[in-house]
Amino acid sequence: MKDFLLLTFKGIRYRPLRSWLTIVGIVFGIMLVVVILALSGGIQNVINRQLQMFGSDLLVVIPGKETSIVTDLFGGKKFAYADIMDLERIPGVAMSMPVDAGALNAEFKGEKKSVFVHASRIDRLQKIFEESRGAKLENGSWPVDGDANEVVLGYLAAHELFKNRVRVGDEVILQSKRFRVVGILERMGEQTDDNSFYMSWNVFHLISGTTPGVLSAIVKVAPGENVELVARQIRFELEKQKEVTEFTILTPSRTTEIVGNIVQGVELVLVIIALVSLLVGAVGIMNTMYTSVLERTKQIGIMKAVGASEDAILSLFLIESGIIGIFGGLLGIFFGLGLSFLIGLGAARSGFPGLFSFATVDYFQLFVILTITFVTGIVAGFLPARAASRKEPAVALRYE
Repeated sequence: MKDFLLLTFKGIRYRPLRSWLTIVGIVFGIMLVVVILALSGGIQNVINRQLQMFGSDLLVVIPGKETSIVTDLFGGKKFAYADIMDLERIPGVAMSMPVDAGALNAEFKGEKKSVFVHASRIDRLQKIFEESRGAKLENGSWPVDGDANEVVLGYLAAHELFKNRVRVGDEVILQSKRFRVVGILERMGEQTDDNSFYMSWNVFHLISGTTPGVLSAIVKVAPGENVELVARQIRFELEKQKEVTEFTILTPSRTTEIVGNIVQGVELVLVIIALVSLLVGAVGIMNTMYTSVLERTKQIGIMKAVGASEDAILSLFLIESGIIGIFGGLLGIFFGLGLSFLIGLGAARSGFPGLFSFATVDYFQLFVILTITFVTGIVAGFLPARAASRKEPAVALRYE
């Protein structure tokens, strides 16, 4: 075995470029698999934390089908304001908050930006944020007059959107109208919320020129009420209105299920890509080994002439292909963990901590991956190794 290993490493060192190119083919596939395994649990945990921050007593009503929420949300369909407010008559509904939104032109100290603005009833927005989402103001207060030109800024909108930090009392220009910043929210950990401006329902429609309508609604369920039952009652009532024929009601449990399905779908696609990459790597090993057999035909003849058996020749080439596979697996695991760490670090700086931790890595899975790469290398090298072991000594010695 010692002699086999020495001959194998000499052979790999003799063909460094070809060997490294073959190993790289294995590395990419394994690296992708490791990233998927290392981040999948963290992604699910981060999403669950975001959903918990949204509030377990809140329902979201959105125009359109569940299968096309994003496209339907900005497809122009809106509920009537009165229909959403009438939901408060349903037993178990503590509050119904209409929401409209849109991108408006903003200017602060000569710097112009396009900003995302949420419009709602300020008194209801304050209660939803503070009571159900645990959001607090970092500075300032909520607007008192729903008709005043006053806005509340998300954390990132105030601290990072403009070159100059926006403070309470500053003026920003929205659609050529001056607004006073009366409050700044603490970081909520959700990019859209943290980058948004918040203003009253009436003022938004006055300066945006859009037709008043409800892009989405947030319904707060009364304490002790069954969320799923209230959702069914809301659906029954909204089916009577004529403005939006198809709509989706997202409960906390349904949202978690949808997100889980999306994450699983993404993981499946990435696993398939990784397996294809691993297959390509196996083909690369087979090609390298066939070329190695041709280059070492005379060496094979000499070995057989001095007494090497077919099993010895077969073992020599199988060990070489296995080492290429396992070395590619080791590098793939190393780079995969490194990439996962960098992704987790970037996510933490963006407000999504806990995406990756070395403590949560399943090292048994990594051992299985390493075993698979070793077996893949051996399987890929079997045919070339068998061809080498069956060469006749006399023919091999005459090979040029």
